[in-house]
Amino acid sequence: MSVDRAVVNRHADSLDGRAFTYRVPQGYPLVPGDLMLLRTVDGGQYLGQVREQEPVTSSEFGGTVGGFGSIIGAIGPEGASLRPARTPFLRAGVEAASAAHLGALQAAAGADLPVGRWRSGGVETSARLRAKGFNRHTFLCGQSGSGKTYALGVLLEQLLIATELRMVVLDPNADFVRLGETRPDAPDDARRRLAPSEVRVLRAAAAGGEKLRMRFATMPRRAQAAVLELDPVADRGEYNQFVHTMANLKSPNVKELIDDLIQGRADERALAQRIENLGLGEWEVWAGELESAAEVVDGGARATVLDLGGFGHPLEPLAVSLDLLENLWRQREARTPMLIVIDEAHNLCTAEPTSPLQAAVTERLIQIAAEGRKYGLWLLLSTQRPSKIHPQVLSQCDNLALMRMNSRADLAELSAMFGFVPPAMLQASQSFAQGEVLIAGTFAPVPAVIQIGPRLTFEGGSDVSVPILTAQM
Repeated sequence: MSVDRAVVNRHADSLDGRAFTYRVPQGYPLVPGDLMLLRTVDGGQYLGQVREQEPVTSSEFGGTVGGFGSIIGAIGPEGASLRPARTPFLRAGVEAASAAHLGALQAAAGADLPVGRWRSGGVETSARLRAKGFNRHTFLCGQSGSGKTYALGVLLEQLLIATELRMVVLDPNADFVRLGETRPDAPDDARRRLAPSEVRVLRAAAAGGEKLRMRFATMPRRAQAAVLELDPVADRGEYNQFVHTMANLKSPNVKELIDDLIQGRADERALAQRIENLGLGEWEVWAGELESAAEVVDGGARATVLDLGGFGHPLEPLAVSLDLLENLWRQREARTPMLIVIDEAHNLCTAEPTSPLQAAVTERLIQIAAEGRKYGLWLLLSTQRPSKIHPQVLSQCDNLALMRMNSRADLAELSAMFGFVPPAMLQASQSFAQGEVLIAGTFAPVPAVIQIGPRLTFEGGSDVSVPILTAQM
């Protein structure tokens, strides 16, 4: 009796219609993350995704590679279904999915944001994300030089072009201050949607442009106390004096406030000394007659970029961020969809706060991460090291965008936090080229490794090159 080598060397079995095992010849172009087309003997067709591979084995028919994967759905006349077929099968034929299958899968999932190119099993097509999937918190990470900031810019551009989602960008390095400046070759729709009128940029006084400011008097009491580093128990005298002072505030001018307090009773003088010792009178972040950042966002700006650099005191960026976050939380019942983008997020939601102000910012972000989704407050966090992000924030993220990551400890933490991502795909990130991204979660049809596409706007900052000695004649 003759044996069909194609069936022996290249087939898949599924005992539950949800997962499958497979075997293909050594060298067959499939790696974890790639999509397969599975053809059953009764004419059924299914899309499956490789999750893990086994070592090469030998047999009378030559070397083979085995592994297992998950069944995405059935292939029908209208394309790929995302609901598992749950129909067991044996000895299904295996072949790499075509570019048409990849496109059909994305269409069936409602993936509508073009962000780059997706290569699977030797074929390539446009990579698209689900705009609706950003109604979950998103975590973007990658080590220095991986292209993380560039990739974040691509995501923000496409969201601004294709949705009405409002966003605020907390930008510590002025990387997104040109988000409203399109490149000459940008399409017309991008020029309209990314016009300067759609993107307001707020910066410290030294940087020029619209001023980035905050309003202390309207902050919640606990936030104000964090700015002043006041504890209601340990500093009960000063704290009580502060409460009464704010209730009878005559002028929001800090220097005038110090002058009034310094002439009063012991607790008043102590409060004045605290304000003066903290250098609050020298801060340039106070709004005065200008709009605060929170008021700019309230005014309906489509996208607001807060350039947190350029202040003279290191606590000013934290204070203006806290003012904004507190205002967004205070107005949460309005349920206005808002994407809160935080670049270098370890500065604002750190795992180990080092000051009362940093702790207050982190606590508010923990609450937004835990409860904000039902109010339309969604986080998009970007950083180099997941271990530096507070675990109560990271654990609430349902979307992952991972770029090159060499740290085994960080990869182990990501594997524990994002259990829906195949471990083999996470490990592959150690060899990613610049611009390669592993996407997984509610914003991706399936976990996939993509090459991020070109930016449509100018980057606000870039790396400094090493000066090269030119040849001398």
